Amino acid sequence: MKQVGELRMWILHVLDETGPSNGVEIMANVQAHYDLQVQWHNDTHKHPHPETDIKSKKLLPGSIYPMLKKMVSEGLITKKEDGRYELTKKGHIVTTNLFEHFQSQKNGDPLPISLKNSLTAINWHVSYMEDANKEDITPYQDSIESLIERLEKLKKSIK
Repeated sequence: MKQVGELRMWILHVLDETGPSNGVEIMANVQAHYDLQVQWHNDTHKHPHPETDIKSKKLLPGSIYPMLKKMVSEGLITKKEDGRYELTKKGHIVTTNLFEHFQSQKNGDPLPISLKNSLTAINWHVSYMEDANKEDITPYQDSIESLIERLEKLKKSIK
């Protein structure tokens, strides 16, 4: 798993898909989904040199359990008395925002991401950045300024 963000996304997805699960079940389901993604990528992006294919990486308990603990503290999931984890209301909202554009209607057309869900996602991401250390967020100052400018233009356009 390359990034913590990826792992968080996979955990949200498997809990949304399977319901309450213990750490071992979550780890197995995340690994299975990741392996399928790697296989799909390699099958659909054939390289003349197979050694350049993406290799699946083994998810370790040392990655999953600290992330589960962090997600509990963030209010995305809760740990039940029986040791199983499940999505909170906030976790369901974040999951919907992350995956809504992948879902499709019965006729196969993609569902639009609603403005309300988009604003909820933006709010969640801003909250995440507000909790970040100043040193971690400082390198992104230009990107933040750019987003502020775009939001100001949007605000002016709806007045």
